[in-house]
Amino acid sequence: MMRTLALAALLATAGLPVLAQSAEQKSAMVSAIAAAGCRVNASNNASVLSAAGLTEDQAAAVVQSLLDSGEAAVEGGDLVLKTGGC
Repeated sequence: MMRTLALAALLATAGLPVLAQSAEQKSAMVSAIAAAGCRVNASNNASVLSAAGLTEDQAAAVVQSLLDSGEAAVEGGDLVLKTGGC
């Protein structure tokens, strides 16, 4: 089963190597998270990933970028978008 984006965010912050991500991938992820109410958790992870059209590895890279830039944060185990209209 797919791991949650929140878990990917936590793993990304643990210093694991992350693949580069493109501006298009970041835009797709931000749009998908915003459409899901600006929060990703275990119950909506699969639909957000599907809407973004990204692989788990691509999503992990985007999540790392969002966390590094302060555009997202992990709150209560959820990934919370802080940009893109959220």
